[in-house]
Amino acid sequence: MGVAVFRHLEEGGAFERGRWSTGRGFGFARQQPPSMEGDDWMKQAQGAPDIGFTIAYPRRVVARGAARLLGRVVLPMAFRLRVTGRKNFPKRGPLLVVGNHDAVMEAVLMAVYTPWQVETLGAADVPHETVTALAIRFFGCIPVHRGSFDRSALRQALVVLKQGGVIALFPEGGIWEAGAKRAQTGVAWLSYRSSTPVLPIGFGGTVGALGAALRLKRPKLTMRVGESIPAASPPAGKARKVYLEEYATRVMDAVKALVPAEDRARQVRVTDERFELQVVLEGPDGDSREIPSELTMRHATALAKLLHRPGVLKIFTSNLRLPTRVLQNLADEHDAVAIAKATRSILDYLETENPYLLTYRFGPQEGAAMEAGLEELLALARWAAESGLSLTIRPIRRYALLGQGREVVQTEQGAFERWM
Repeated sequence: MGVAVFRHLEEGGAFERGRWSTGRGFGFARQQPPSMEGDDWMKQAQGAPDIGFTIAYPRRVVARGAARLLGRVVLPMAFRLRVTGRKNFPKRGPLLVVGNHDAVMEAVLMAVYTPWQVETLGAADVPHETVTALAIRFFGCIPVHRGSFDRSALRQALVVLKQGGVIALFPEGGIWEAGAKRAQTGVAWLSYRSSTPVLPIGFGGTVGALGAALRLKRPKLTMRVGESIPAASPPAGKARKVYLEEYATRVMDAVKALVPAEDRARQVRVTDERFELQVVLEGPDGDSREIPSELTMRHATALAKLLHRPGVLKIFTSNLRLPTRVLQNLADEHDAVAIAKATRSILDYLETENPYLLTYRFGPQEGAAMEAGLEELLALARWAAESGLSLTIRPIRRYALLGQGREVVQTEQGAFERWM
């Protein structure tokens, strides 16, 4: 059987001044969304006019107060709950409260067990699951469109802090990938612009906890409050961008130190992660076919990585309700038409509604390479469908666990660990 194996990112392709080009002559090139590199986005926020509504802090006092009271009654019955470090709670704001974010329960605990009413920065760039959407509608939050320069959200957060309010946020930016994620610099920028200290909180036992509680298993949850970190203040002579990145990392390091050791131990620490993509074309009689040279997949390794990120694929299928389930189960799916339809739906969404979805999660260069890989897969799937061929896509992930020399080869795509 003929198998095409693609291993090298950008082989024969090019990245040029924020654009990607496949070098295949298909004529599709996409301009990357504006970058927020350096201090440009900070300057925009400082000099920009107010956009959107102004928040009076506190707000929804009755509804939020009732929800907090109900939570303090119900949660101890549903969970074996332990909150430590309460002495570190400041008496008043302004304050930025941050924590690790692996599931839904961190946001619940933060809203219920902090001594003040918190105004949460919440993701608004993709639709939420029904339960989360209902909770947000009732409790309210400051919506943030991740990846883009959301001037309105930043302004609203600063307004709350100016009123002595408390902003809650999760600097890792989402729960699309298990384990530690890179800290986003929004918390550092808000601390710097408002001269506000940061209070780190480490949560434990949250992954799968809500589902277990609904099955009456009464799982253990922990919430450990750390000592406040002084407000960000870049020293003279140091680039502000570098300092704010370091400050954001310092904040997340403080959070991680508060996470229970057993939770940290469960996080898989991966090193030397590599990807390749095997592609097999077969005719109706089972004979293998060669891939035309003009359809060579030059961004196949980036595509293979995307196909091994179930948390991101789940966004397309579950949150956005796109017809992309076939891309989550490529071991059993060989219909080129279905693969083309799924790929096209993702590309249409990225082009018309959310060009930042991949670049926010993987960075500008890798996100663009993944999108290029999707374009190449679409071209190949369409050609295979027109030629009456079946198409088999096998993304392969190779990695080692930190502290172990043995290489792990993963051929199954895996499933996203439930956010509940």
